[in-house]
Amino acid sequence: MAEKFDYEKTLKTPADNQFLNLQSFLFITSKQLTSFFFRAGVHPHQVILLSMLFGLAASLLIVQQNFFAVLIGVFLLFYKNVLDKVDGSLARAKGVDSRRGRFYDSISDFVVTLASFTAIADSLYRQYPSVWMIAAVYAAMISSMLQCSYFIFYQVSFIKLTGKNTVNRLIESVTEEDIHRQDGFTTLLQRIFQLIYGWQDKLFFEINRVLFARFSNTNTGKVHSSEKIDAAWYGNKSFLTMASSLSIGTHIFLICFAALMRRFDYYIFVNLICMNLLLLLSVIFHYKSSKKQLISAV
Repeated sequence: MAEKFDYEKTLKTPADNQFLNLQSFLFITSKQLTSFFFRAGVHPHQVILLSMLFGLAASLLIVQQNFFAVLIGVFLLFYKNVLDKVDGSLARAKGVDSRRGRFYDSISDFVVTLASFTAIADSLYRQYPSVWMIAAVYAAMISSMLQCSYFIFYQVSFIKLTGKNTVNRLIESVTEEDIHRQDGFTTLLQRIFQLIYGWQDKLFFEINRVLFARFSNTNTGKVHSSEKIDAAWYGNKSFLTMASSLSIGTHIFLICFAALMRRFDYYIFVNLICMNLLLLLSVIFHYKSSKKQLISAV
């Protein structure tokens, strides 16, 4: 008898303990696709490969002069974003989420990110032949990666707080236990992941350590347990909702919109200025709103 599809298994956090993830509005068909792939016997790694192929093809098409080609590229890039959610949901539904899949997914995202921004850099250089334009595009690429890593750091922290199992760690350094417990290829992928994302994870880990230490010492006139302090800081759902607007789905949506408008320069401006201002505001909002929650905690 075929295994029954259970939607609740696909969720990153328990159904009764979730925050409003703004990215869910960009994944309008992910549930249906997850159910389809589940019944079709597709492996999550195959979805990751399909997602990467969609992204690479889109990178070539969104910078073309032919509007029909751009439209196809936008379609592929949007559904690359949908598939990016589906692979994890499918792995959880099948009970096969793994460390290898975690690294496959993140590395493939970087490959598509690099390809997309390289295509954008080439397109904008043709319009504005200056080395500064190329520098701005790759600065925007790093900026988008940092913004996404910021959200993922607190998303993973929230998942761990809810008690739901996750193969993700806040810091993915290769340990002796990793070397002995997982196969060599998974360890290789982990080392590649470390080269790409390790410095970002460590950056936000240190920033969080400083902010959390200050937050923990907040004088509220009450004595709070470490559990309540953790819940106020890592379980701040209003902050997580705000931070979700910094994830990869938002950037893909903005790139798609810029491609249709043929104004990638607008996206670079929004990325470097507006999105980083939003990042700064979210840091401030996180601290202040968490403090307010802690003060009101009984």
